[in-house]
Amino acid sequence: MIHSQTLHSPVQDTGTFVKKYVNILMLFFPVTSFVLVPSIPGTTITAVFTGLLFFIIPLSPLKEEKKQFYLELLYFFCIIIVLSIGSQFINLVSQLKLTDDLKLINRGDLTKTFYRVSHITQSLSLIAGFIVYGYVKYFADEKTIDYIYWGLRLLCFYGLYEFLLFAATGINGDFVVNRTVGYGNRSASLFQTFSLGGIGLMRLKSYTGEPSMFVFTVFPFWVITFALKRRFDTYLLLGCLLLTFSTTAYFFIMLFMAYWCIYKRHYQVFFYACIAIIVICFVLQLSIFQKLLDALYNFIFGGKIEGDASSSRERGKSFMTQIEFWASLNGFNQAFGVGFGYVRSTDFFSTLLPNNGVIGFLVFTWFVLKNIWLKISVPILSTCYSIGLLIVYLIMMVSVPEFAYPSLWVFIGLGFVLTKASQKPEFKQALIS
Repeated sequence: MIHSQTLHSPVQDTGTFVKKYVNILMLFFPVTSFVLVPSIPGTTITAVFTGLLFFIIPLSPLKEEKKQFYLELLYFFCIIIVLSIGSQFINLVSQLKLTDDLKLINRGDLTKTFYRVSHITQSLSLIAGFIVYGYVKYFADEKTIDYIYWGLRLLCFYGLYEFLLFAATGINGDFVVNRTVGYGNRSASLFQTFSLGGIGLMRLKSYTGEPSMFVFTVFPFWVITFALKRRFDTYLLLGCLLLTFSTTAYFFIMLFMAYWCIYKRHYQVFFYACIAIIVICFVLQLSIFQKLLDALYNFIFGGKIEGDASSSRERGKSFMTQIEFWASLNGFNQAFGVGFGYVRSTDFFSTLLPNNGVIGFLVFTWFVLKNIWLKISVPILSTCYSIGLLIVYLIMMVSVPEFAYPSLWVFIGLGFVLTKASQKPEFKQALIS
């Protein structure tokens, strides 16, 4: 008897390969401080793999996905070209002058205002980020979610290894980071330590480079673990967020947990929380614990709330400098900006406004927050995704100027994956049961 076999054409295999390729890419999207070619800062694993896949997609049989992907990419290029040409033309006509106190990406040659090198390089990073978003939106499925969280787990495990090794030995155990940034070739990874009650600790940052960037990368994915019922990931990501000792992380954790308790009508939690606070306050009356609490409060909240911390003063000064510069520009530059990639402040709001003006700010805000209205058919998942999106947008605007981190683009694209997955009965049932 002759058994018939199903033959797969090379084109069909290419379509499967693209989807698997995107899944594997998700294991590496949090890796931002390691580069494949140390002399080229932009050669992160995600950037290189993204570039390689771009040349494979035309060979895939995913006709509808390819069409939509290229169409949205075309719209994106039209927008950035219009903003770029508009800002540079205005710079020439108005004879733009850059000031010494601006936080420019490239400090060299303040007199050059037309198509500075940083305008080109930063635009390339923006394009790479948008392509990652397109990959997730059009070529990912519900299996990709598991790969995303495995990528985050690896990030957390490496961060915990660094944290515990330093706590035990006082040694910086980072052996992954090799990326340098800026014209001084400084390390892209900040090794931040502090003393808590005489105990030397480091702020967890893993291979994102900074504690604030770890929070920016992880926080929105932590929020949706509640709806996805990923208990292990909920506690793992929460524990690592706490070990960043980041004011931003602590503020949004408390805000989200309060909302979650109200949303789920877990009012008894407030009762137990009050009892826990009373017990903790009683224990902290002991001198040894009181000193520990004072040290922790002053490091995380005190100096920043009162404006005494050097980082707070620097952020405030940087914010005012960039905003004052934008306010001093002519009306056309205020609308279009001076050019993407010129200014890099300590927050994205005062980075984006001088660079791309009011129009650029509104376009970016619309692009990020429009996903709040995605029709995710599981209400709790839709709520958590919307909250995660809003929080990551706020974190970016107030404390993180790094638009090129793949985590932002992955999370925006993930909304469309969740929308498609929530329409499948088995996926929906698993979340509501």
